[in-house]
Amino acid sequence: MELICSKKLEIDESVKYKSKELNLDYYLVCCETDNSCTYGIQINMTKDSGESETAIINDVLPSKDQTMELINLMHKNSVTPVSARDVIYDCIA
Repeated sequence: MELICSKKLEIDESVKYKSKELNLDYYLVCCETDNSCTYGIQINMTKDSGESETAIINDVLPSKDQTMELINLMHKNSVTPVSARDVIYDCIA
């Protein structure tokens, strides 16, 4: 597992939400089998309240470069763990 990028989001005070800050970490995951390797994505979200969520989606794509592009797109759009699987499906389907 390799950390690719991180992002800190500040929640607008007008929004009634317990946390005022979210940290998102995006990881490249290598899924090795006997003779091949596929790549997956892990997203960790940590709230300033100490709560955290994680999504691990294995075997997303066989290409490291394509998976890196997808991770960068998810980072740019602040994709959280709860929506990660749907976003990945929409991008590769």
